[in-house]
Amino acid sequence: MSIAAYISCDGHPVADITYRPGLHVEVRVAKGFQDAKIRFFLRHSPNQELAGTWEQALDWYFNSGIFDSKDSVYPGEMRRVGCARDHKSLFRTAVQALRKDIEQHGFEVTVEFF
Repeated sequence: MSIAAYISCDGHPVADITYRPGLHVEVRVAKGFQDAKIRFFLRHSPNQELAGTWEQALDWYFNSGIFDSKDSVYPGEMRRVGCARDHKSLFRTAVQALRKDIEQHGFEVTVEFF
């Protein structure tokens, strides 16, 4: 199962992040946001900040940041700790934490399973 997260601001796409089992999480940033530098302090994940260009920051967050799925496992799923690229439950955890941290800055995060 693949999962995509979409970040937008005022209805304009900012980035899409795609999880595919066994692969790095793919990050694509909309042209109008590719050169923008960001710095968000993160309170809902062990990763302390999201900083740099959107692409650099999101790539690091999902492919190198550490997450614990203890609060987002479905019944029958095993708890996991690791990078969001390692398992769908870790990706879901990363997206939920990111949503909580950037929504206060006017960004919306939506998720699609396919």
